Amino acid sequence: MSTDTDSDDCPASDADIDRFAMTLKSVFMTEQWMGSHVYKVGDTDTFKMFAILNPGKQQLTVKTASRDMADMLIAAGVAQRHTHMPRGSWVMLLLDKLEAEDVRDRIADSYDLVVQALTKSARKKFGLD
Repeated sequence: MSTDTDSDDCPASDADIDRFAMTLKSVFMTEQWMGSHVYKVGDTDTFKMFAILNPGKQQLTVKTASRDMADMLIAAGVAQRHTHMPRGSWVMLLLDKLEAEDVRDRIADSYDLVVQALTKSARKKFGLD
């Protein structure tokens, strides 16, 4: 999703991340935790979080498919273990070390993983089956 002012080999901006995340089906964003943009799939009653953007800090937290994937991203120097989510496969991507396309792929992967974790009835309710 490039615009005239960015390209896929440049880091994703906060606006790029917001635009892309909001194109995913049944997504909404809330501002919490001192200004973080928390992207969720579902509705305000039934939802799962799939990404957290820290505006202006070049950091985006996403879920990865496995602890091994999280460890690989950390070893590659493009992510850190999230300080408030140290268990599992959540990582904080370092946006200045990734190309925009890579960031979009990580957001989409996180979204897909979280959608799969929704109950069948929730997926049906939100048209995600």
